[in-house]
Amino acid sequence: MSVEPLRARVDRVAADRVSGASELLVEVLSILSEVLRDEVPLQPVARALLRGQPSMAPLWNAVRAALAAGSAEAFDQYVRRSERAARALVRHAAAILVESGQQSVAFVTISFSGTVLHTMRALAGSHSLHVSCSDGLPALEGRRMAEQLAAAGVSVTHYTDAALGHALAGADGLLVGADAISPDWFLNKSGTRMLVAAAGQQGVPVYVLATRDKFLSRAIASHLEVRDEGADQVWPAPPPGVRVCNPCFETTPIDAISAVISDAGVLGAGLVADACSSVSRAAARPLIVLSPRASTP
Repeated sequence: MSVEPLRARVDRVAADRVSGASELLVEVLSILSEVLRDEVPLQPVARALLRGQPSMAPLWNAVRAALAAGSAEAFDQYVRRSERAARALVRHAAAILVESGQQSVAFVTISFSGTVLHTMRALAGSHSLHVSCSDGLPALEGRRMAEQLAAAGVSVTHYTDAALGHALAGADGLLVGADAISPDWFLNKSGTRMLVAAAGQQGVPVYVLATRDKFLSRAIASHLEVRDEGADQVWPAPPPGVRVCNPCFETTPIDAISAVISDAGVLGAGLVADACSSVSRAAARPLIVLSPRASTP
């Protein structure tokens, strides 16, 4: 492997502001596999990946697994488990999201989530499915969600972001993805917290769909860095005296949701902390050294 193609791939991951965490993970796993196989120094690549996408838990867990594996063969086992996890999540989701004998189901979702999309595609094969989604300003990734759902045969109603709460009336559930899950919160697109609160007021169950590679212990979660995106995405030339903020991601309390549907099964809010604590502080230390908040050697 030459240095330039590897650097270009890492840079593309860092610059990607459209793909979801599960989409980016595919490329990151490929990069780490090649680094280990070709015996390229791992730490500089791992550091660049974490600093390029400092809020996406699957990348952190992939780097941790690569550091622990030490060889391409050992890391391949992690890659295979990651591939199986998505299929297991869909099985668990089908069991809880659709009641026995129910043929027509309506869901609401926000932004773009590869995990939610994959699950909806699977359910659409056996049920009449309707999904309401919204623009996903400022990057408009919600429109990509709508297009791909419609291409999969799902009936879609598209709203503006501000109006999406109207779709909750009569919905069977609010389904959201996550870039990270800690014992106390999950991280997703800004606007998620208000939508979750509105669902709670209307008695609509809220499910976070996430494989276990999005779970982080407190020791690691405290080192995530959630950055604001460029203000020019929102208002390229605001008048003097107007400051534009563009926080694209936010945390939502775990206790505000009904459950997390994962490849390990359905976890009530009270069980999430146990699932997140599987990585000890000692095991997390080599990863934390590479984090954006650690000083660069």
